[in-house]
Amino acid sequence: MKKRLSGLLIAMALLLLLTACGSTGNSDNENSSQQNKESVQAAESKGAYDAGKADDADKNVIVVYFSWSGHLDSMAHWVADETDGDLFRVTAKEDYPEDYNETADRAKSEQDNGVRPEINIDLTQEQMAKYDTVFLGFPVWWYDLPMPMWTFLESYDFSGKIIIPFFSHEGSSNGANALPTVEALANGADFRKDDALSIRGGKVDSSENDVREWVRSLDY
Repeated sequence: MKKRLSGLLIAMALLLLLTACGSTGNSDNENSSQQNKESVQAAESKGAYDAGKADDADKNVIVVYFSWSGHLDSMAHWVADETDGDLFRVTAKEDYPEDYNETADRAKSEQDNGVRPEINIDLTQEQMAKYDTVFLGFPVWWYDLPMPMWTFLESYDFSGKIIIPFFSHEGSSNGANALPTVEALANGADFRKDDALSIRGGKVDSSENDVREWVRSLDY
């Protein structure tokens, strides 16, 4: 009788032990399943976030500029480097003189007479159409936009595009009439004049970090 009772007790103890182990196993499996589910959700969320970042980074940017002294050439290259944008330089078909005073006289005469100089730029209307954002660089000449840039702005359709200006100056730090001129000529564009970058011509050579930080501040 005692042996039967002892055997029964041992059997009951084994049954309870197996039941406990089974419950622990189920709990562990559930926890593991939940952790796997959370890991998948986190990965999917991260993937969506990274895709969003990629979309933001995949902006169609063009950097167009006019330069006589070379200041805007430097600025434009820094902007293009930071934005990974396509770079185009506007030049007058009739070169401006190398002499500063002669160039200044010609620029004043063109402005006074509303002359639109013929320009060189290897950019078709179809190519321009694919860009969303235009970084526009120029020096301020006689308190306004150089006339070759008038020709450029009147030659393309900027409807719906973002235009962000950057310029050099020798005293007109606010751009004088140049910014209102761009806004008027680029009809239909989202002209971000409040984001404009202004650097004195004589300080351009030492302003690379300033230009690059400006571009980064715009999230390009």
